[in-house]
Amino acid sequence: MRAPELHFAYAPRGGGLLCALAYLDSERDVYGWFTGLHAGGRIAGYYFLLEAYHGPGAVRYEAVPAQDLHSGWSLEEARRHELARLEEAVVREWLFARDDPAAAADVLAYEKAELALGELGVRYRRLARFHTAAALWTWYTPAFQRSVLRQLARRWPLEYRPDFGV
Repeated sequence: MRAPELHFAYAPRGGGLLCALAYLDSERDVYGWFTGLHAGGRIAGYYFLLEAYHGPGAVRYEAVPAQDLHSGWSLEEARRHELARLEEAVVREWLFARDDPAAAADVLAYEKAELALGELGVRYRRLARFHTAAALWTWYTPAFQRSVLRQLARRWPLEYRPDFGV
């Protein structure tokens, strides 16, 4: 699998994980997976396609809830399988569910550090990579395109709205 571009947003004093975003770039499109706080404070995950992202015309956005990855949306089957592997890898390396018994060490580390933890958290050891100077801690892979985040944040159902200083 190709290496995805990643972004995480975490509110350490309230809210916990607000957003985890992973995407792949193709010659024409951007497609990926995101999860974060949805209306009502619940965590929700979605797969998305920004069709014709790298073209001269309008970008078409399409998203489906995670459980509908293999439903009747327009993303071809090979890319759907690639997205399933992408989500699995990001979750394994970066995230944990608070109620997972295997995550007890991460939960304890959050408690000791007095950091906010919702249903889903960033593995404690990974927080050391985050930019922590502001109230909202963030991390991006070096080649992450913030314009992708802008496109998604205008459309997605997550409560997280990044501040790009504009």
